[in-house]
Amino acid sequence: MEKTKSKSKVLILGTGIILGIVLIVILAVAFNKGNQNEKNVVTTSSLQKIIKVSRLSTSTAVYNGIAKVKNEKKSDKIDYYVAYEAKVSAGIDFDKVDIVVDHEAKKVSIKIPDVYITDVVVDVSSMDFIFNDKSANKSAVTEKAFKACEEDAETESKEQNAILELAQQNAVNAITALVKPFIEQMDEEYTLIVE
Repeated sequence: MEKTKSKSKVLILGTGIILGIVLIVILAVAFNKGNQNEKNVVTTSSLQKIIKVSRLSTSTAVYNGIAKVKNEKKSDKIDYYVAYEAKVSAGIDFDKVDIVVDHEAKKVSIKIPDVYITDVVVDVSSMDFIFNDKSANKSAVTEKAFKACEEDAETESKEQNAILELAQQNAVNAITALVKPFIEQMDEEYTLIVE
């Protein structure tokens, strides 16, 4: 009996949400039809509002690596190695996106900044240790090893051009997908260049 009541509540709530969405879509279509006679103007500030995000990760890769943890007293000696798995995200800083609207040429040019590594998340449960110095195997080893894995993953992924190239292409595609429908709705004569 209790399950039937909760299913009914979920069904009613789901139906209410769907009806709300349909109502919003109908109102948006009606509003657009009423404004079709008005000439909209494409402006830099209106385009910047569309892509108002400070940071966008456009690519995520899984990275398997091995970090070296050196002895604190003898830097030429390695205490242990740590095998790990990490997720590395790369993307762009949207605050540095440059938008130029040329009304005479009816062209919108968007220059995307260079991509960079936005986030490195090491999976602690994937860490596996190989000790050269058995005395380094202490309870506090995980924290030091975790930091070494993060640094290693970040350093190594910056050298992987494929991650950064994919993130750059995905940034171009994402910005094009965000801005192109807006420009077409405002004025179909404008062309969009994203680079």
